[in-house]
Amino acid sequence: MTRLPHRSLVIIVLALCAVAVAAVAAPRARAASYADVPKSHWARAAIEAVTERGPKGHKVLDDYGELFKPEQAITRELLARSLVLASGRYGENVKAVAIVDVAEDYRYYNAIQVALHHGYMTLDSEGAFRPRDPVPASQAEVAIIRWLKERYSSSNWALLKSLKPSRWQPNEGWKTGAPGYLPYIVASRQLQLRYNHPTEADGHEVTPSQAIDRAEVAYMFWRGYAVSGEWMLYGLADYKSITFPPLSERQREIARFALKFIGYPYIWAGEYPTKNSPYGAQKAGGFDCSGFAFYVMKMHFDYPITVNERGGHDMAERAKPRITRKQLQCGDLIFFGPKGPKSDVESIYHVGLYLGDGWFIHSTGSTDGVTLSSLDSPTSTYYKTYFAWGRRLLEPSELPPEVAQSAPEPGVQASPEPGAD
Repeated sequence: MTRLPHRSLVIIVLALCAVAVAAVAAPRARAASYADVPKSHWARAAIEAVTERGPKGHKVLDDYGELFKPEQAITRELLARSLVLASGRYGENVKAVAIVDVAEDYRYYNAIQVALHHGYMTLDSEGAFRPRDPVPASQAEVAIIRWLKERYSSSNWALLKSLKPSRWQPNEGWKTGAPGYLPYIVASRQLQLRYNHPTEADGHEVTPSQAIDRAEVAYMFWRGYAVSGEWMLYGLADYKSITFPPLSERQREIARFALKFIGYPYIWAGEYPTKNSPYGAQKAGGFDCSGFAFYVMKMHFDYPITVNERGGHDMAERAKPRITRKQLQCGDLIFFGPKGPKSDVESIYHVGLYLGDGWFIHSTGSTDGVTLSSLDSPTSTYYKTYFAWGRRLLEPSELPPEVAQSAPEPGVQASPEPGAD
């Protein structure tokens, strides 16, 4: 009769077998084993985190086996798949809609149907989904904000309706003509979903209409998972209702033009919506803070800002008179410094373009580009605290009649408010 091995030896052998099986069956540590995501890659942490999200065998953005393809444009079908995985709805049965270019036996058919059903993505006017098309940056932000609206449903998402350009009237009876994605971009930038590349890597930045790559989308998902409980989520309520005081026709022209560039990236020394600035090539289309003000007010509307005033503190130095907070009008440049109104010119570090009722439009690195902010935000006193002064470029004749009568003319020193320097 064959002698049985000792019981402890049997246990050891079985344990080793179990470990071996587990090693084969367990999902790999994803970013750690993507051959094309080195430790030095800017999005490695984001890729590592999001590709561990989702059910076993079906992870967010884990689409190419041993490769991640971080610089490859994400396609609509793979964005749909990842949105459905992130939402926990993978495999859900929904009422199917007709899609002219996606057959029922198509690999991503179910994921696309679920993404459509829950409104993360939409069909085009011809009923097509275009599954293999690259996703423009603005569409990616729209889709991820729609996912986050569902994920954080108790937050105040009123801005998605109130700022919808087809209904938003900052003056009664006047619509801005802003891009349809405006409220989603404002929400995305409030939540800091986009990564601001360092100056030497500005070539990675894309405008709203350009295709966005998989690394950028991984970062947006990563930030989306992280915003729970952060003040930025509460700050969405600041945008629920944005109105301006009555604007002149010229002020409306300025606001309408500036709002076209919502979502353009922050580019150091950028002053043009494409790489081909008349003042010299830049790494990507986009703007730094003073560059955006320069582009709108000088390059487009031809107000008297010289090339020597291209920087923020140079613009601020030529503010004569210095416009106080109470005197601000749409079209004024506004400046920020470490001591607010008591800042010296050399310390001015940021520039915006005032729109009205505390609201301004600017390009800022903290949100990676052009967005809306308020001097009167209930959830953050930052801009209110560090507002220094404004600069009037519009002539009195370009202001509303009720304002023009008392408005200081450009180049004429106004009387300071009590207590102001």
